[in-house]
Amino acid sequence: MAKRSRPWWETFFGPDYLKRYEADSQRTAADVDAIETILHLRKGARVLDLACGGGRHSIELAKRGYAVTGFDLSPDLLKAARSAAGKAGQEIDFVQGDMRGLPYRAEFDAAVNMFSSFGYFESVEDDREVLAGVAKALKPRGKFLMERFNRESLAYELPLQGWRVGEDGSVILQEDTFDILRGRYDTRQIVIDREGTREHVGSVRAYTFQELKDLFDAADLPIHRVLGGLDLSPYRARSRRLVLYAVKGLEPESIRTVW
Repeated sequence: MAKRSRPWWETFFGPDYLKRYEADSQRTAADVDAIETILHLRKGARVLDLACGGGRHSIELAKRGYAVTGFDLSPDLLKAARSAAGKAGQEIDFVQGDMRGLPYRAEFDAAVNMFSSFGYFESVEDDREVLAGVAKALKPRGKFLMERFNRESLAYELPLQGWRVGEDGSVILQEDTFDILRGRYDTRQIVIDREGTREHVGSVRAYTFQELKDLFDAADLPIHRVLGGLDLSPYRARSRRLVLYAVKGLEPESIRTVW
């Protein structure tokens, strides 16, 4: 019998991931500045960092006085997150699991989902499960922030090809495309270093804003604001990024597109 290939999200987030997506401390601090401004949480609030990866946002949030749980599928990234948290002197609960099966019930004041970490699965129903789990994990009137690419801008910008040299001397080649028929952003990345050459491919569903709104509404996570990025810029069709701010169980008078 032919061996079944593993889905891309089980292999994409391995040891090479942090080489391919390097982020400096200033960028992370700026991201968390925006999270604090948007969510406006009290110190000590419990925050779920969903798809936390290497833990950079989790660690910065913990430094600012929040009780953070980082949740991710990748054992490699969680190992890196625990190591980084230890070096930073921060106690963070990093949990391994599939985001479709969040085990929490009314435990968090807020949840964040950063860097286009939603839409991995083939089925829209799987994404519905993720949002339903987020809603269950939040306390009443709990807040949810999602930050991702903006589908509308992809149609103008892609395809793109490029390369760069990482801090350790690795060479990373990348090709990004947008498949309008499948409605997905696809990326192919090749890492070249002393250990050899390795290829990684990923594919994320590129929801329209209206599709995301429908998914959020179905999960009882009404959207209050949509912004054009963590710089708090107004949302426009060609905004490169998209930030959604929702509150569990609380309908807005209108959805605001400026801060």
